[in-house]
Amino acid sequence: MKTSLNRIAAGAALYAAILAVPANAGVIYDSISGPVPPNAPSLGYQATQTSEFGDLIAFDGTARDLDHVTVLMSDWALASTYGSLSPTWDYPLTLNLYNVDNSGANPEPGSLIASVTQTFAIPWRPEADPTCPGGTAWRAGDGNCYNGYAFTVSFDFTGTTVPDQLIYGLSFNTNTWGSNPVGQPGPYESLNFGLSTVAPSVGSNPFPGTAYWNTATGSNYSDGGAGGAGTFRQDTNWTPYSGAVTFDAAPESGAVPEPGTYLLLSGGLLGIGLVGRRRRSPRQ
Repeated sequence: MKTSLNRIAAGAALYAAILAVPANAGVIYDSISGPVPPNAPSLGYQATQTSEFGDLIAFDGTARDLDHVTVLMSDWALASTYGSLSPTWDYPLTLNLYNVDNSGANPEPGSLIASVTQTFAIPWRPEADPTCPGGTAWRAGDGNCYNGYAFTVSFDFTGTTVPDQLIYGLSFNTNTWGSNPVGQPGPYESLNFGLSTVAPSVGSNPFPGTAYWNTATGSNYSDGGAGGAGTFRQDTNWTPYSGAVTFDAAPESGAVPEPGTYLLLSGGLLGIGLVGRRRRSPRQ
């Protein structure tokens, strides 16, 4: 009798433990296609007088408590240019998340939801391969030559809850641009935001072909600057490009198993009780 009760108690404890296991919410938006490529199309902040660039996106599923956000970058800077013996160089990047303001003709960045600034170890682009055309690009393992080197950075947004849609913007300073320009040459002049050329595999772009951009040069905008320059606002004619980012939601605590799981667990507990009874019967 005691052994049977112990088994039932153990089964009940296992059941409770399974109920307490958090469910992995996972990816709620993803526009980084497959494995990180050797390089990708990208937007150069120094070259285009950019302070911030991003997009308006919509999330999949119902999980809205963020874990982290991954951004695809492309570095064109060489260690030899700056006399560096380190495989990386450190630099702060900022990712801003905004509510969507739909009060005007076009959706625009509204109030700030959260802003995270982190310093990342940026990998240098591999040195030039003389066998590549022009002798300035590097040759990747796929046999092709590239001018930039793609990599990802991951921002920690633990504790941030987001709405179903938001506008994000990546910002950082370069030599002469940004909220606080550095004022001298550096590898940040060759750091770019990686772009995707396909629709997101998770989530969606409610306004495909648009982006949100803060460039100091009015002629860079599709409207020639009529809507203003040096302000983070909607821009058009970006097809097929959009920012390459992935949003991961935090695991959901207190998750309830599917009905099928309940049945399996119940059957398991019932089985434990039956085994105890069968073993007890000959003694009765």
